[in-house]
Amino acid sequence: MKLVTLLTASSVTATAFAGEPAPVQTAPAPAPTLGGWFVGGTFGMLETDSNTEQVAYNQSGYNGSIDDFEFEMYTLHVGQDLGTQFLGCDLAAYFEVGYITGDATGTLFVPGPDIVADIDIDIIPITINLKAERMFFAGIKGYITAGIGYAFTETDVEGLGSDDDGGFYAQATIGLAYDINEQWEIYGGARWLYLSDLDFGSDGGELDDSVGYEVGLRYSF
Repeated sequence: MKLVTLLTASSVTATAFAGEPAPVQTAPAPAPTLGGWFVGGTFGMLETDSNTEQVAYNQSGYNGSIDDFEFEMYTLHVGQDLGTQFLGCDLAAYFEVGYITGDATGTLFVPGPDIVADIDIDIIPITINLKAERMFFAGIKGYITAGIGYAFTETDVEGLGSDDDGGFYAQATIGLAYDINEQWEIYGGARWLYLSDLDFGSDGGELDDSVGYEVGLRYSF
């Protein structure tokens, strides 16, 4: 009798457990993302001619010579993938702030000892840019960018004083990029700067169109 009671109780318990629905396993919610946003920065170098020699002549009345300017370029940018393509290229837009600093040595040929002067130019460009990027193979991509904005400038010519100014600024880049992983990308190429019509203060100093090289690093969220 005890055996029958035990078997009956076991059967009822098993039936009860069998009738319970299995607990539902819900997938964890996806981690929030920034929707294709990215940040990055570059370092580059360029050389350019300047009309500062003519400026010095206008101020002093003496001929002279000037070395080519050697500029260092630093930029930081933040942007977002647009989620669309054009001619097979992925498009993105970004906001960039740069710092470009350069110097040269100018010489005035005056009676007696020549006058040698240091010339320094600092540029802070702020631009809105569009980037087109296309995958080639094995994480290697090609890219081009173009941007316009405004540049704040300061020029200091030893013996002639310094002045602040600013004006229209344009740029473009072309190069290759490589995906280190899903987040990190390295890239490098050439950067063109439009500065030929940008005056630096009342002295009227100008820089011709300039092309330099750069390397950069970008993180995608």
